[in-house]
Amino acid sequence: MASTKSDALTRLREADYRKLLRFGAVSAIAFPATQVILLIFTLGLDWPPATANIAAVSIAAVPAYVLNRYWVWGKKDKNRLTTEILPFWGITLLGLVISTVFAHVGSDMSDSPLVANVANTLGFGSVWVLKFFVIDRLMFGQHHHIEHQHFPPDEDLDAEIHAAEASA
Repeated sequence: MASTKSDALTRLREADYRKLLRFGAVSAIAFPATQVILLIFTLGLDWPPATANIAAVSIAAVPAYVLNRYWVWGKKDKNRLTTEILPFWGITLLGLVISTVFAHVGSDMSDSPLVANVANTLGFGSVWVLKFFVIDRLMFGQHHHIEHQHFPPDEDLDAEIHAAEASA
């Protein structure tokens, strides 16, 4: 049991780092999946980079949403269209628009089918951090739908904080 309020608060902050690590893990799954789908569409099916990018992002976004909602933020209640699904697709759409513009510009500069992969990486990389904070603060964060604890602290944490405050 932590002996100070500072120790208890440090443990609470670590929960956010765990979310960030899990969010990164979801990205580590979604990113390669998107890249493989892009390669299949551009190299295998000879699709234009922008079209392939739109299709690949749309396909990969579904499991990314599910993993983020249930695993990263620990949500178990029903999905909410206006506060979860639409904002998630909105931020995904932002990355899609940026990466598709990059893919279109890149395809004008090079005939390589790998242009879509580079464009996708740059586009989504540029909104990755923003996406975490939008998802955390506006969609699934603990303050949103407070009745559902997404990462409930250890059961002893309240007792630790009270004990730390009492000893101070």
